[in-house]
Amino acid sequence: MEFNLEVHLIIEGSGLVAKGCFSTRNNKEIVNVAHNYIRSIMHDTGYRRTFIEKVIVNCTEEITEEVREIENRPIPPMDDIFW
Repeated sequence: MEFNLEVHLIIEGSGLVAKGCFSTRNNKEIVNVAHNYIRSIMHDTGYRRTFIEKVIVNCTEEITEEVREIENRPIPPMDDIFW
């Protein structure tokens, strides 16, 4: 399944709009793809302070809150990771 993604970010006070076409196996993966896209933008900008303003799929569906939820999840402690 292919979809268009539009991301509105505020990076240290400057606005940024990024768009792209992505593909997934099903609808449930769209939020994870959007989060990974935002993380790649953050990597490219040096992980400066970034606020997710809006995330839109196919120019109609807003998934901002779902992406913010993934971004705000706590990092699990290293004790819980099994090698």
